[in-house]
Amino acid sequence: MLGRLASSLVSVLVLTTATATATASAAVPIPQPTRGPLPGATERTGNGQAAVIADLNGRPIQLTSYGILDVHPQGDPFALWAWQPGRRRFIKTNGEVAVSPDGRWSVAHPGSPREPGKERLRILDRTTGKSRDVAIDLTEYTPASTENGGTQYPQMRWPKWSPDGQKLLFTVSLARQGDRSAGVLILGLPDFTPRFIKIHKALVTVGGFEWNHDGTRFLVRHGRLGGTTVRLYDLQGKATREYQVRGRPGGDGRGVFSPSGKRFVTACLPLEKAACVWDAVTGKAVTRLPIAPSGRPTTLGWYDEKHLLISTAAGIGIVDLKGRVTETLLKLGKKTQIYPHFSALK
Repeated sequence: MLGRLASSLVSVLVLTTATATATASAAVPIPQPTRGPLPGATERTGNGQAAVIADLNGRPIQLTSYGILDVHPQGDPFALWAWQPGRRRFIKTNGEVAVSPDGRWSVAHPGSPREPGKERLRILDRTTGKSRDVAIDLTEYTPASTENGGTQYPQMRWPKWSPDGQKLLFTVSLARQGDRSAGVLILGLPDFTPRFIKIHKALVTVGGFEWNHDGTRFLVRHGRLGGTTVRLYDLQGKATREYQVRGRPGGDGRGVFSPSGKRFVTACLPLEKAACVWDAVTGKAVTRLPIAPSGRPTTLGWYDEKHLLISTAAGIGIVDLKGRVTETLLKLGKKTQIYPHFSALK
């Protein structure tokens, strides 16, 4: 009797300890970039600074990567750096990187495929350290073009995680018209099997397709520069709404839509000199915020329900809907050509 009781107590203790350990492990926050200069920025641009000046831990967003444009190039003028939390530093990389909102999955998309039309994704499970490749033949979904005496292939760009971290969306561009879409490619967890949805000739000059606030729709700018709208599609590719608004949807941070879905934001003036906030029900304008002059003025997306991530006089910061800068996250030199990427973080 005593032996069975002792054995039961040991079993309970082991189970409790294991559960507590698992809970503690799950609660460990993902390390975020620390304060200090961003690698590659100053020496590559040769004109100014780029540094993290705020504590990025405990926020609803994460700084996952940034691109640097070299004003004195020797070779490729563009360099991409991705944050590696396990190594606690930025690593120079080749191609786009997208990190899931829970921080578990990292998907790398090399810039140049080994074979034309055949793309490859490197998927890393950060909890196990295991990675695998997913091969995608884009010509299965949209053909190459042989016009003008040469062959052009479709491209997939701009990986975007859904807010729940269960789906990954790519914009697929037409082979013969790179600023027009052939459709979207959605890869669902856990197997990352691709599913192509035809959305023909949407305007994809910057950013491409984005998710809405709950991952039940995706959206894109449509029309021609100087006269565009924003269209919403369901997951079968049916257009469900069209907003008669100006500008490019700003999909960084928490995304185009505020977390509640009540409002959305676009970069609404030429050269992205303003951020426009719109009511998601009526489509009417809520406010327009001027963007401070800088090396690359930009509208990124939402920080939380009442704040945006946009360019400020000092760099990149958090701005309320009255245009007041509440905090600067990145300090940038006035001529520094940097393209930061913030994504959501659960």
